[in-house]
Amino acid sequence: MNIAETIYQHVKILPTDKALEVLHFIEFLESKTDKAIEPSVNIEMLQFLQSLPIGQRSDVEIDAGFQALRDEWDRP
Repeated sequence: MNIAETIYQHVKILPTDKALEVLHFIEFLESKTDKAIEPSVNIEMLQFLQSLPIGQRSDVEIDAGFQALRDEWDRP
């Protein structure tokens, strides 16, 4: 079964309103122009993602950071 047939199998059992959403999404994808992303943008994005502190803070530290922001917003 190819991808079109697989999509069809899923869509044909959806209620009409959901099937219309799928159709609208397909039409949206068809209307988008394919813009080539410059390689430098990909490198910059990769560098940014690698700079994020993922896995470097504990849940307690993250919660404390959010609580500090909440406290700051609550100040008059």
